[in-house]
Parts: sequence; structure tokens; C-alpha cells
Amino acid sequence: MIGSRRWPAAPLLGALLLVVGTSACGPGGDAPATASLDAAGSAVGGEESTAAAGAEGDGEGERSAARTVAVETEPVRPVIEIPTEWPSEIEELYGRYWLYWQAFAAAHGPPGADSTYGPLRELSSPVNWTSLEDQLRSFAADGLVLELPEDSITEHLLRIPNASVLAGDEGDEVILQDCWIDDFVRRTVDGDVVAEAHEAKLMNVVMKVIDGEWRVHGVSRATPESDGYQQCVELIDQR
Repeated sequence: MIGSRRWPAAPLLGALLLVVGTSACGPGGDAPATASLDAAGSAVGGEESTAAAGAEGDGEGERSAARTVAVETEPVRPVIEIPTEWPSEIEELYGRYWLYWQAFAAAHGPPGADSTYGPLRELSSPVNWTSLEDQLRSFAADGLVLELPEDSITEHLLRIPNASVLAGDEGDEVILQDCWIDDFVRRTVDGDVVAEAHEAKLMNVVMKVIDGEWRVHGVSRATPESDGYQQCVELIDQR
């Protein structure tokens, strides 16, 4: 579910607005546009079905018994649908970044890391896709996947310093500031937990217009000296 949040009051970070879907960028003194994006993820598990155990004669009549049988189902990779039209430039920017993380989780998730996953490639620039492809191949070779827990608190709190600069022309770039609440679980494909994340990370995100669409060109962790860094890190204590 996508929800709205507010960071602790600070001049750098204003109210976070609901939008479907580290450093400052752009001239002018317009108020920053911000948004809060919760990640949605589901794990496919076993299902239960009831089967007849058969009829047994007891000499006075017949009776039937039922038993519950666990039916194993193969994990199914989610299908990420990417809209071709958006209400506004800012909603496209935020929305495609939001979908990027959904596609990231799907590509790295069960039944196994997929270095050919189309939606993630479509939401990435060629440069970013090269890095992701290498990472996914490494995950696949090591038999690793990423999953979100059922009670995941993952969230992306976004800020763009000056929304008025979003012309959306080919080659345009803009930098987002993303306070990412990360609780991904790294597992083997057999289900063994390798590592569990539980932290808030301030990320620098470069979005670039390629073939008329905003794509993720790069994502890197901000340095401790960055504006808003400590403020973001401390958010994990509120979760």
C-alpha cells in the first residue's frame, strides 16, 4: 500500500505528498516536491487443500474421513506493468522510480535471480542495466535471492529540490534524494537466510530521459556529510 509520511521537521525536507507510483539539483528557489512510496511485495508459499481419505466400512455403515494435505507450489515471478501515459511529468518521474524498485525485487526474487527480466531493463538506463545484469548473474550463480518479509516496512521517501525543471526532454537528468527503509532478506534458493537488512539509507538517484521516458541512470549511497543523512538514518528507530 502506498502511503504518505512526513520526515522530522527540517529546512531541507518538507511534507511528503502521496504520489501514485542527495544532493540538490536544478536552479531556482521553488519548493521541493516530495513523495512517500511504500514497497509492495508478496511471497508465494504453500497452499492447503482437503482431500478425501477414502471410505471405510465399520460393519454398521460407511464413513469417510478428510485430511489436510500441504500442496507445494512453485514461486511465481510478479508481472510488473508499466503505464505508457502519466498525468504529469512529476508523477511519471516518481512512478517509474517506484516501479523500478518493484521490478528490482521481482528480478532478484524467487524462483531465482533473472538477468533477463524485461521490466527492470525497461526502467533502467543502459549504463545502470549493465551493472544490474552483472549483479543478477552473480546472484544466480551463487543461488541467492532477495525477498521482503511479510511484515515488511520498506519504504522510499523521495525529494526533488525543484520540480519546475522537469521538462522531460531527451537526455534531461535530475537527481532525487531517496531515504530508503531497507529490510530485504537475502536467502539461498533453498530458503536459508544469509543476511537480513534493517536500516534507513540515504541514496542519490540519477534519473535520465531516454527514448522519451524517465529511467534510473544510477543509484548510490550518500555520504555521511550529505544534507539529511543523519535525519534519514534515524528514521529506522521510528519503525
